[in-house]
Formats: sequence, C-alpha cells, structure tokens
Amino acid sequence: MEVERLSKSFGRVRALSEVSFGVDEGEVLGFLGPNGAGKTTTIRILLGLLHGDGGTAKIGGHDCWTDHVRASRFFGATLEQPGFYGFLSGRDNLRQFARMLGPVDEKQITALLDLVGMTERADDKVKRYSMGMRQRLALAQALLGKPRLLVLDEPTNGLDPNGIHGLRILLRKLATEQGLTIFFSSHLLSEVEELCDRVVVLHRGEVKASGPLSELMNVKGYRYRIDVSDVDKALEIVRAVDGARAEPGTIKGSISVTADDDIARQINYALVNAGVGVDQLVRTEKGLEDIYIQLTGVPVASPLSTPVPSVPAQ
Repeated sequence: MEVERLSKSFGRVRALSEVSFGVDEGEVLGFLGPNGAGKTTTIRILLGLLHGDGGTAKIGGHDCWTDHVRASRFFGATLEQPGFYGFLSGRDNLRQFARMLGPVDEKQITALLDLVGMTERADDKVKRYSMGMRQRLALAQALLGKPRLLVLDEPTNGLDPNGIHGLRILLRKLATEQGLTIFFSSHLLSEVEELCDRVVVLHRGEVKASGPLSELMNVKGYRYRIDVSDVDKALEIVRAVDGARAEPGTIKGSISVTADDDIARQINYALVNAGVGVDQLVRTEKGLEDIYIQLTGVPVASPLSTPVPSVPAQ
C-alpha cells in the first residue's frame, strides 16, 4: 500500500491534508487517531468508496480509484459496522459473497469459519449474532478472496477480552506464517502495541508520526503516579519542585507527574516534608499511550506501571 500526499475536503472541512505513508508486504501497521482525525476517510479512499481531491492511494501498484478493479484483487476489508443478510446463516452469507469473487469452494468456507472460531454458530441466522460474532464473520468474509492485504477498521468492536486475545493471535499468525499484510485501525492502543510492527498517528487530517513502534516508543523522560492523602495540596507541592509537571491522576486520590529527569526522591521528600501522606509512588514507563497523548492531546487510559519504593523523609 502506498499513500502519497492524499488530500480530501468536505465543503470547508479539511478531512485529509497531504497524508503520506506506506505499508510493506507482511507488515502489520497500526493506524491511530482520535475521532475526526481522518482515519475512516482514508480507509474509504483506499477501498475505492471515496475519491480524494489530491494525491494518490495505491494498493499492489494500482490506483484505488482509477484502477479500482485491479487494486481490489489485492485486498479484503472489514468496516466498523459490517453488513450482512440477517435472514441468512453465517455460512450462507459467505456463500453469497463468494459468488461475487468467482470459484470459492465449500472447503474454503468451512476452513475460514473454523479459522475465525465460528464453526459452532455457522448455520445460525446472522440476526441472532452478537456484534463480536459479526466481526468474526466479517473477517472470514475479508479472507474469502485470498487477499494479500487486510484492511481492518476497528475489528475488535464487540469482542470480549478472550475474543480480542484470539483475534490478535490470529492476525499475527496470518502475518508471520502467510505473509499477509495487515492495515489495522483501532482505538485500543494496548492491542496496537501488542500487534503492530509500525504505526501511523493521524490528527486533524495530518500525519503526526510514522515509523517503527520501537523507535516511536524510545522516548526520554519519566512519568509517575503518586497516591496521596490530599490531591490539591500534593499538586501545589509537586509543581514547586524544579522540573516537575503535575496533573490530577485518572485514579481517585492520585496525581500524575512527568519530568525530564528522574526526580522521584525529590518529589517524595517534598510531599512527606509538607505533611502530605504518600501511599505509593509508581514510575510508569512511557509507551504508545504517552506518544499518542503528546501528539494528539487526547487522553487515554493510564499505562501499565512499575512500583518505585517510597523514600522516607530525612
């Protein structure tokens, strides 16, 4: 997949502004951004459902709009809300879609249903399916034509934790064992961090970051979560510590602190010396969530943390 200086406007609203990125064969790319960032617009252009105002989008070397028929032979896709015939079974839905693709035999349909964990419910009507089951069926549909690229828009919607874990294992298996290229749009940063080789962060129609996950996460600085007896007083004390930036934490009775240097001891000493009780001081590793917040300003759940022992006042 190659996207080069892609632009799109809806009236006066600039949805995409010269967006550029690429996806290599066998790679899993995470496509991130808050609501309204332009992710869905990009995906619709890639699928030939929307025409860009400028720039190009190519799949397999073929333009997604002017040469859509050839481009479409390379990809399978699932959208955020997959549509099926509710009065037909999951198996019969796949049979109907297979008719549009050419020769797809029953063995392949059965194998795909087994691959996505839908064998037991394959002959039930889709109208009785949960959202998670529809997502699994949509993945089977996307794989019908034996594509080289999977375009997945929020594929974990409606899945329970076990379902998300299973999907992650399946997608990684498809990428590593079958060389399938996967373009993965999601709001679940933890899943992107677990699954993807590279990420593209989109915000207000512009690419804010693009590159290998390991490089983007190799950032300097420190972050702490501190559970305290008095949040307001703790914020006042910590903000007076040189180099510390403090905000109310996402967990009740906690504050979140960032700093360029490791100043855990100074912070702890200042709080205890001022009479603020410190239940625990936790150093949290900077990761994808931190990068996302920094680039977009949109808060997400706090990252996993590693405890740092509290240092008593001298």
